[in-house]
Amino acid sequence: MLANSAVRPTKLAAGANELAQPLLAWLPIGKNPVQAERLYQADTYETPEENAHADGVTVTNMKSAGRNRVQMRSLIQYSTKAAGVTKLTQDYGNQAGVSDELGAEIAKQTKELSRDMEAACLSAQECVVGVSGTTGYKTRGIPNWIQTSAQSQYPVDSAARPPADSVSTTGYGSLSEDIVLNILESIAKTKRSSQTVTAFVGPKLKRLVNNFPMFLPSTAATTNNGSVVNSLRGNVYDRIIDRYNSDFGIIDFIISYNNYALGATDALKTHSGLFLHQDMWELAWGDKPNWVQKPYEGGKMEAFCEAIWMLTCWSPKAEGKYAPTGA
Repeated sequence: MLANSAVRPTKLAAGANELAQPLLAWLPIGKNPVQAERLYQADTYETPEENAHADGVTVTNMKSAGRNRVQMRSLIQYSTKAAGVTKLTQDYGNQAGVSDELGAEIAKQTKELSRDMEAACLSAQECVVGVSGTTGYKTRGIPNWIQTSAQSQYPVDSAARPPADSVSTTGYGSLSEDIVLNILESIAKTKRSSQTVTAFVGPKLKRLVNNFPMFLPSTAATTNNGSVVNSLRGNVYDRIIDRYNSDFGIIDFIISYNNYALGATDALKTHSGLFLHQDMWELAWGDKPNWVQKPYEGGKMEAFCEAIWMLTCWSPKAEGKYAPTGA
Protein backbone atom coordinates (compact mmCIF):
# COMPACT_ATOMS: atom_id res chain seq x y z
CA MET A 1 0.00 0.00 0.00
CA LEU A 2 1.23 3.46 -0.82
CA ALA A 3 1.25 6.16 1.80
CA ASN A 4 -1.83 8.35 1.85
CA SER A 5 -1.35 10.84 -0.97
CA ALA A 6 -3.57 13.30 0.90
CA VAL A 7 -0.92 13.77 3.60
CA ARG A 8 -0.05 17.43 3.95
CA PRO A 9 3.62 17.93 3.03
CA THR A 10 5.85 20.68 4.32
CA LYS A 11 5.37 24.04 2.66
CA LEU A 12 7.28 24.13 -0.58
CA ALA A 13 9.53 26.93 -1.79
CA ALA A 14 7.11 27.39 -4.68
CA GLY A 15 3.58 28.27 -3.63
CA ALA A 16 0.42 26.67 -4.91
CA ASN A 17 -0.14 29.38 -7.53
CA GLU A 18 3.32 28.85 -9.00
CA LEU A 19 2.63 25.13 -9.34
CA ALA A 20 -0.73 25.64 -11.06
CA GLN A 21 -0.72 24.54 -14.70
CA PRO A 22 -3.14 26.77 -16.64
CA LEU A 23 -2.46 25.15 -20.01
CA LEU A 24 -3.22 21.63 -18.78
CA ALA A 25 -6.46 22.91 -17.26
CA TRP A 26 -7.36 24.63 -20.56
CA LEU A 27 -6.56 21.80 -22.99
CA PRO A 28 -9.51 19.61 -24.09
CA ILE A 29 -9.05 15.94 -23.22
CA GLY A 30 -9.21 13.57 -26.18
CA LYS A 31 -9.38 9.85 -26.81
CA ASN A 32 -6.57 7.65 -25.59
CA PRO A 33 -3.83 7.13 -28.17
CA VAL A 34 -3.62 3.51 -29.30
CA GLN A 35 -0.18 3.82 -30.89
CA ALA A 36 2.98 5.83 -30.25
CA GLU A 37 2.20 7.92 -33.34
CA ARG A 38 -1.18 9.35 -34.26
CA LEU A 39 -1.90 10.00 -37.94
CA TYR A 40 -4.73 12.32 -38.94
CA GLN A 41 -5.74 14.81 -41.61
CA ALA A 42 -5.87 18.60 -41.69
CA ASP A 43 -8.01 20.34 -44.30
CA THR A 44 -8.45 23.92 -45.50
CA TYR A 45 -11.23 25.73 -47.33
CA GLU A 46 -10.76 27.11 -50.82
CA THR A 47 -10.56 30.89 -51.19
CA PRO A 48 -13.78 32.50 -52.41
CA GLU A 49 -14.19 32.50 -56.19
CA GLU A 50 -16.58 33.89 -58.75
CA ASN A 51 -19.39 31.37 -58.92
CA ALA A 52 -22.12 31.94 -61.49
CA HIS A 53 -23.24 29.00 -63.62
CA ALA A 54 -25.02 29.31 -66.95
CA ASP A 55 -28.44 27.68 -67.15
CA GLY A 56 -28.60 24.58 -69.32
CA VAL A 57 -24.84 23.88 -69.18
CA THR A 58 -23.54 20.63 -67.67
CA VAL A 59 -21.64 21.07 -64.42
CA THR A 60 -17.99 20.09 -64.91
CA ASN A 61 -14.59 20.77 -63.32
CA MET A 62 -15.25 18.48 -60.39
CA LYS A 63 -12.79 18.91 -57.51
CA SER A 64 -11.40 16.02 -55.51
CA ALA A 65 -12.78 15.73 -51.98
CA GLY A 66 -9.27 15.45 -50.56
CA ARG A 67 -7.48 18.04 -52.68
CA ASN A 68 -6.54 20.27 -49.73
CA ARG A 69 -6.04 17.60 -47.09
CA VAL A 70 -2.58 16.98 -45.69
CA GLN A 71 -1.36 14.32 -43.28
CA MET A 72 -0.49 15.33 -39.73
CA ARG A 73 1.30 13.36 -37.06
CA SER A 74 1.64 13.68 -33.28
CA LEU A 75 3.71 11.55 -30.89
CA ILE A 76 3.37 10.36 -27.33
CA GLN A 77 5.67 11.21 -24.45
CA TYR A 78 6.53 8.77 -21.66
CA SER A 79 7.19 10.66 -18.41
CA THR A 80 8.27 9.25 -15.06
CA LYS A 81 9.04 10.26 -11.49
CA ALA A 82 10.71 8.26 -8.71
CA ALA A 83 10.68 8.66 -4.93
CA GLY A 84 12.66 6.88 -2.24
CA VAL A 85 13.27 7.09 1.50
CA THR A 86 15.29 5.00 3.93
CA LYS A 87 13.48 2.68 6.35
CA LEU A 88 14.51 4.53 9.49
CA THR A 89 13.51 7.90 8.05
CA GLN A 90 10.13 6.55 6.98
CA ASP A 91 9.33 4.59 10.15
CA TYR A 92 11.03 6.66 12.86
CA GLY A 93 11.69 10.06 11.39
CA ASN A 94 9.45 13.05 11.98
CA GLN A 95 11.18 15.84 10.10
CA ALA A 96 9.55 19.13 11.07
CA GLY A 97 6.17 17.47 11.44
CA VAL A 98 6.29 15.30 8.29
CA SER A 99 5.31 11.89 9.61
CA ASP A 100 5.18 10.20 6.19
CA GLU A 101 8.22 11.13 4.10
CA LEU A 102 7.38 8.87 1.18
CA GLY A 103 3.81 10.14 1.02
CA ALA A 104 4.98 13.74 1.15
CA GLU A 105 7.48 13.16 -1.64
CA ILE A 106 4.88 11.44 -3.81
CA ALA A 107 2.48 14.36 -3.38
CA LYS A 108 5.23 16.82 -4.27
CA GLN A 109 6.48 14.93 -7.31
CA THR A 110 2.96 14.46 -8.67
CA LYS A 111 2.66 18.24 -8.91
CA GLU A 112 6.14 18.45 -10.39
CA LEU A 113 5.17 15.93 -13.06
CA SER A 114 2.32 18.17 -14.22
CA ARG A 115 4.76 21.08 -14.34
CA ASP A 116 7.16 18.99 -16.46
CA MET A 117 4.33 18.25 -18.87
CA GLU A 118 3.22 21.87 -19.11
CA ALA A 119 6.81 23.02 -19.68
CA ALA A 120 7.22 20.50 -22.51
CA CYS A 121 3.98 21.66 -24.14
CA LEU A 122 4.93 25.34 -23.92
CA SER A 123 8.58 24.94 -24.98
CA ALA A 124 10.21 24.71 -28.39
CA GLN A 125 10.46 20.94 -28.04
CA GLU A 126 10.60 18.97 -31.27
CA CYS A 127 8.97 15.56 -31.43
CA VAL A 128 11.32 12.60 -31.13
CA VAL A 129 10.74 8.99 -32.15
CA GLY A 130 11.83 6.87 -29.23
CA VAL A 131 14.42 4.12 -29.45
CA SER A 132 14.07 1.39 -26.84
CA GLY A 133 16.86 1.53 -24.29
CA THR A 134 18.30 4.76 -25.73
CA THR A 135 15.90 7.62 -26.44
CA GLY A 136 12.47 8.47 -25.10
CA TYR A 137 9.53 9.55 -27.23
CA LYS A 138 8.80 13.28 -27.13
CA THR A 139 5.67 15.09 -28.16
CA ARG A 140 5.99 18.35 -30.11
CA GLY A 141 5.66 21.57 -28.11
CA ILE A 142 3.27 24.34 -29.11
CA PRO A 143 5.97 26.83 -30.26
CA ASN A 144 7.28 24.24 -32.72
CA TRP A 145 3.81 23.52 -34.04
CA ILE A 146 3.41 27.23 -34.83
CA GLN A 147 6.23 27.59 -37.35
CA THR A 148 6.28 29.18 -40.79
CA SER A 149 9.17 26.89 -41.81
CA ALA A 150 9.37 23.10 -41.87
CA GLN A 151 10.08 21.24 -38.65
CA SER A 152 13.10 18.93 -38.49
CA GLN A 153 11.01 15.84 -37.62
CA TYR A 154 7.72 14.98 -39.32
CA PRO A 155 7.35 18.51 -40.77
CA VAL A 156 3.91 20.05 -41.08
CA ASP A 157 2.91 20.42 -44.71
CA SER A 158 3.33 23.98 -45.97
CA ALA A 159 -0.42 24.13 -46.65
CA ALA A 160 -1.11 23.76 -42.92
CA ARG A 161 1.53 26.16 -41.60
CA PRO A 162 0.59 29.64 -40.37
CA PRO A 163 1.29 32.63 -42.64
CA ALA A 164 4.26 34.87 -41.88
CA ASP A 165 2.07 37.65 -40.45
CA SER A 166 0.81 35.32 -37.69
CA VAL A 167 4.31 35.03 -36.21
CA SER A 168 6.41 37.95 -34.94
CA THR A 169 9.98 37.93 -33.64
CA THR A 170 10.21 41.69 -33.08
CA GLY A 171 12.35 42.58 -30.07
CA TYR A 172 10.24 43.21 -26.98
CA GLY A 173 11.71 46.71 -26.62
CA SER A 174 9.91 47.61 -29.85
CA LEU A 175 6.68 45.80 -29.09
CA SER A 176 3.59 47.88 -29.80
CA GLU A 177 -0.12 47.22 -29.68
CA ASP A 178 -0.15 47.21 -33.48
CA ILE A 179 2.16 44.17 -33.53
CA VAL A 180 -0.35 42.22 -31.44
CA LEU A 181 -3.17 43.50 -33.67
CA ASN A 182 -1.26 42.38 -36.77
CA ILE A 183 -0.97 38.87 -35.35
CA LEU A 184 -4.66 38.83 -34.43
CA GLU A 185 -5.70 40.18 -37.84
CA SER A 186 -3.65 37.51 -39.61
CA ILE A 187 -5.20 34.80 -37.42
CA ALA A 188 -8.73 36.03 -38.10
CA LYS A 189 -8.04 36.38 -41.84
CA THR A 190 -6.65 32.85 -42.00
CA LYS A 191 -9.50 31.33 -40.01
CA ARG A 192 -12.04 33.70 -41.60
CA SER A 193 -13.71 34.20 -38.27
CA SER A 194 -13.32 36.22 -35.10
CA GLN A 195 -13.34 33.22 -32.79
CA THR A 196 -11.94 33.92 -29.33
CA VAL A 197 -8.20 33.39 -28.99
CA THR A 198 -6.48 32.42 -25.74
CA ALA A 199 -2.99 33.88 -25.34
CA PHE A 200 -0.56 32.20 -22.95
CA VAL A 201 1.91 34.98 -22.25
CA GLY A 202 5.06 35.38 -20.22
CA PRO A 203 4.82 37.65 -17.16
CA LYS A 204 6.67 40.60 -18.68
CA LEU A 205 4.63 40.47 -21.88
CA LYS A 206 1.51 40.59 -19.70
CA ARG A 207 2.85 43.75 -18.05
CA LEU A 208 3.33 45.33 -21.48
CA VAL A 209 -0.24 44.39 -22.43
CA ASN A 210 -1.51 46.03 -19.24
CA ASN A 211 0.19 49.24 -20.41
CA PHE A 212 -1.39 49.33 -23.89
CA PRO A 213 -3.94 52.05 -22.90
CA MET A 214 -1.05 54.38 -22.07
CA PHE A 215 0.49 54.37 -25.56
CA LEU A 216 -0.53 54.90 -29.16
CA PRO A 217 -1.07 51.55 -30.92
CA SER A 218 1.77 52.29 -33.34
CA THR A 219 4.38 53.18 -30.72
CA ALA A 220 6.47 51.08 -28.38
CA ALA A 221 5.89 51.29 -24.65
CA THR A 222 8.45 54.03 -24.06
CA THR A 223 6.67 57.38 -24.18
CA ASN A 224 3.24 58.07 -22.74
CA ASN A 225 1.31 59.56 -25.65
CA GLY A 226 -1.94 57.70 -25.30
CA SER A 227 -4.54 57.68 -22.56
CA VAL A 228 -4.66 56.17 -19.13
CA VAL A 229 -7.78 54.24 -18.16
CA ASN A 230 -7.87 53.75 -14.43
CA SER A 231 -10.56 51.84 -12.62
CA LEU A 232 -10.81 52.63 -8.94
CA ARG A 233 -13.38 50.57 -7.05
CA GLY A 234 -13.49 51.48 -3.39
CA ASN A 235 -9.92 50.93 -2.28
CA VAL A 236 -9.02 48.63 -5.21
CA TYR A 237 -6.93 50.00 -8.07
CA ASP A 238 -7.23 47.91 -11.25
CA ARG A 239 -4.29 47.88 -13.69
CA ILE A 240 -5.03 44.59 -15.39
CA ILE A 241 -6.06 43.69 -18.92
CA ASP A 242 -7.17 40.07 -19.03
CA ARG A 243 -9.44 40.44 -22.08
CA TYR A 244 -8.75 42.45 -25.20
CA ASN A 245 -11.64 43.16 -27.58
CA SER A 246 -10.80 44.01 -31.18
CA ASP A 247 -12.33 44.00 -34.64
CA PHE A 248 -10.55 40.70 -35.22
CA GLY A 249 -11.86 38.93 -32.17
CA ILE A 250 -11.29 38.61 -28.45
CA ILE A 251 -8.02 37.67 -26.77
CA ASP A 252 -8.13 36.17 -23.29
CA PHE A 253 -4.70 36.63 -21.71
CA ILE A 254 -3.38 34.03 -19.28
CA ILE A 255 -0.02 34.44 -17.55
CA SER A 256 2.26 31.46 -18.08
CA TYR A 257 5.42 30.91 -16.07
CA ASN A 258 6.35 27.93 -18.25
CA ASN A 259 6.54 29.52 -21.71
CA TYR A 260 9.76 28.28 -23.32
CA ALA A 261 10.79 26.89 -19.93
CA LEU A 262 13.09 24.26 -21.43
CA GLY A 263 16.37 25.51 -22.85
CA ALA A 264 15.33 28.94 -24.15
CA THR A 265 16.48 32.53 -23.71
CA ASP A 266 15.19 34.73 -20.92
CA ALA A 267 13.46 36.92 -23.51
CA LEU A 268 11.34 33.98 -24.65
CA LYS A 269 10.59 32.82 -21.11
CA THR A 270 9.33 36.22 -19.99
CA HIS A 271 8.07 38.04 -23.12
CA SER A 272 6.67 35.36 -25.44
CA GLY A 273 3.03 34.84 -26.34
CA LEU A 274 1.19 31.87 -27.87
CA PHE A 275 -2.17 32.73 -29.49
CA LEU A 276 -4.34 29.61 -29.59
CA HIS A 277 -7.83 28.40 -30.49
CA GLN A 278 -9.00 25.85 -27.96
CA ASP A 279 -10.64 23.59 -30.55
CA MET A 280 -7.31 23.14 -32.36
CA TRP A 281 -5.53 21.44 -29.45
CA GLU A 282 -5.97 18.27 -27.44
CA LEU A 283 -4.29 16.43 -24.60
CA ALA A 284 -4.66 12.66 -24.76
CA TRP A 285 -3.75 10.20 -22.00
CA GLY A 286 -2.30 6.81 -22.79
CA ASP A 287 -1.81 6.18 -19.08
CA LYS A 288 -2.67 8.77 -16.48
CA PRO A 289 -0.09 9.32 -13.70
CA ASN A 290 0.00 6.23 -11.52
CA TRP A 291 2.32 5.53 -8.59
CA VAL A 292 3.56 1.97 -7.98
CA GLN A 293 5.49 0.97 -4.88
CA LYS A 294 8.44 -1.34 -5.49
CA PRO A 295 8.74 -4.56 -3.49
CA TYR A 296 10.50 -3.97 -0.20
CA GLU A 297 13.99 -5.47 -0.19
CA GLY A 298 15.23 -3.96 3.05
CA GLY A 299 16.86 -0.65 3.86
CA LYS A 300 14.66 1.69 1.87
CA MET A 301 11.21 2.15 0.39
CA GLU A 302 10.81 3.21 -3.22
CA ALA A 303 7.98 4.10 -5.58
CA PHE A 304 7.78 5.31 -9.17
CA CYS A 305 5.20 7.06 -11.30
CA GLU A 306 4.52 6.61 -15.02
CA ALA A 307 2.46 8.73 -17.39
CA ILE A 308 2.02 8.40 -21.15
CA TRP A 309 0.45 11.38 -22.87
CA MET A 310 0.23 13.18 -26.20
CA LEU A 311 -0.27 16.78 -27.31
CA THR A 312 -2.13 17.00 -30.61
CA CYS A 313 -2.55 20.06 -32.80
CA TRP A 314 -5.34 19.49 -35.32
CA SER A 315 -4.00 22.31 -37.48
CA PRO A 316 -1.60 25.17 -36.63
CA LYS A 317 -2.57 27.19 -39.72
CA ALA A 318 -4.71 29.75 -37.85
CA GLU A 319 -2.59 29.90 -34.66
CA GLY A 320 -0.14 32.68 -33.83
CA LYS A 321 3.03 33.37 -31.89
CA TYR A 322 5.07 36.26 -30.52
CA ALA A 323 8.63 35.01 -29.95
CA PRO A 324 11.05 37.94 -29.53
CA THR A 325 14.66 37.33 -30.46
CA GLY A 326 15.71 39.75 -27.71
CA ALA A 327 15.25 43.34 -26.66
